[in-house]
Amino acid sequence: MAKEIKIEDNIIKEVSQIRNEVNTMAFNFGKLRLEKISLENRIKEIEKTESDMTAKYKGNMTKERKIADKLKEKHGEGYVDLAKGLFIAS
Repeated sequence: MAKEIKIEDNIIKEVSQIRNEVNTMAFNFGKLRLEKISLENRIKEIEKTESDMTAKYKGNMTKERKIADKLKEKHGEGYVDLAKGLFIAS
């Protein structure tokens, strides 16, 4: 039979405190990981939105360039005054 030895109360208290701290740290590590996962998902969403906006911006720039080319072909060099709805020839 194993010999039982009584441990001093201050040792038991110290070990209990350490175990409690370790358990708290494990819980906090878990919370941090979940928060990190959430942030990674948000970053992916932001990157997707940025990519979509970039594609739309490029598409709009291409459309605008085509309109400008048509106006140049039809009317020559100049610019558009959107406020007045006029093409001003150079």
